[in-house]
Amino acid sequence: MSLAKKILSAFVEIDDDKDSDEKKSDSSSSSGGNAGSGAVNYSSAAGSEKFKQYFTTLFQEANMPGPDYFEFTKMIEAMKTVPEEQQRYLGAFAGLSVQGLDKAKLVSSANDYLKILDNDAKNFNSTVDATINEKVQAKKTAVEEKGKRIQELTREITDLNNQMQLLTAEIKENEEKIKNSTGSYTAELENMKQKISNDIAKINKYI
Repeated sequence: MSLAKKILSAFVEIDDDKDSDEKKSDSSSSSGGNAGSGAVNYSSAAGSEKFKQYFTTLFQEANMPGPDYFEFTKMIEAMKTVPEEQQRYLGAFAGLSVQGLDKAKLVSSANDYLKILDNDAKNFNSTVDATINEKVQAKKTAVEEKGKRIQELTREITDLNNQMQLLTAEIKENEEKIKNSTGSYTAELENMKQKISNDIAKINKYI
């Protein structure tokens, strides 16, 4: 499983095996946000923690030797007991400045980490798009195809019902015709037999 899939798995089950489509996701999808005071809420505390750990690992792997913005943020975290935010920033900068960090490098390295986030977001969104296609769009297409098939079968059933009604009407009509013909035949048969019997009687009487 790729790293992008690993972070996406915080919200939806992502599998690499061929049977993954038959497994159901146990989590709901949610939108991410930039880490920091303006970050939006994730779907759960567990999901938020996964992303925090992911970005920490991302920054650690990109961190260059010597103090920069990454060490600066860690220093600020270590000083969280200091109530004043400005004092934390000044204290962290003072502690790292003796190691060679200046304001220009601090700002420059912060911008570098922003670029890292932008590049990572492109990879993440690409994985999201592929996952949507696999987990959502492909299944939507399957649903639409099955819906069309249901419509076709419904039309076919309607046509068959109409044909059955026509055949039933024809059957009833033919039965009536046969019944009427049989009745007429039987009645005329009896008339003819009676006529012949009467003729025989007259023959014997008159001749």
